[in-house]
Amino acid sequence: MIEVSWSDRQYKVKNGDGAVWGTEASASWTPVELLECSLAFCVAKSLNIVMERDGVEADAFVVAVRAAKAAAGAPRLESFEIDVELPPLFEPDYKEKLLRHASQLCTIGNTLKRGSELRYESG
Repeated sequence: MIEVSWSDRQYKVKNGDGAVWGTEASASWTPVELLECSLAFCVAKSLNIVMERDGVEADAFVVAVRAAKAAAGAPRLESFEIDVELPPLFEPDYKEKLLRHASQLCTIGNTLKRGSELRYESG
């Protein structure tokens, strides 16, 4: 699992073991954790884009992403669970709006939802 938090006007990224990105511990992160990180960071950035556009500021929020591997077939990730903890002062309708718009803006999420062509080349 990867968790991206927004506080003190900066993003902080850590994995399920508490290793914080950008430290020596983050060198041991797996490719799956890096993909979870990309999705969580994209959602967090998208949330900030929507809030900025709305003239709203959040002191802090957290986006946690957990990937689930497929039980059968080729090794792959079958699904992603995205949990977003927004400030409790935000109205439920506004929270829904933020999530809806973030899901539309997030390039990584849109790529995962719709798939993408991969080309392998040897050089």
